[in-house]
Amino acid sequence: GGAMTFDRALQIRALAANLPPDALVLETDAPDIAPHWLYRSAAERAAGATSRNEPAELPRIAAVLAALRGWSLDETAATTTANTRAALPKLAALA
Repeated sequence: GGAMTFDRALQIRALAANLPPDALVLETDAPDIAPHWLYRSAAERAAGATSRNEPAELPRIAAVLAALRGWSLDETAATTTANTRAALPKLAALA
């Protein structure tokens, strides 16, 4: 999710890089935990700026995971899609 996109999220990023491939899925944490490119500072938030994580952020979140794992984007998509379908088999009927 969005937390993995922050350089300072060392534990989450280490998990993303090192967990067995069959343990990985992607999600957005939407609407919470926006990725770093949507982050607003405390001052910006105090001034009324907002950031909202959306499912449309998944391709960029996937790119972060791919970079952390040394995978291609295609490999990342195939692996995480297969894992998601294994965890939530009713999703296969939607595809």
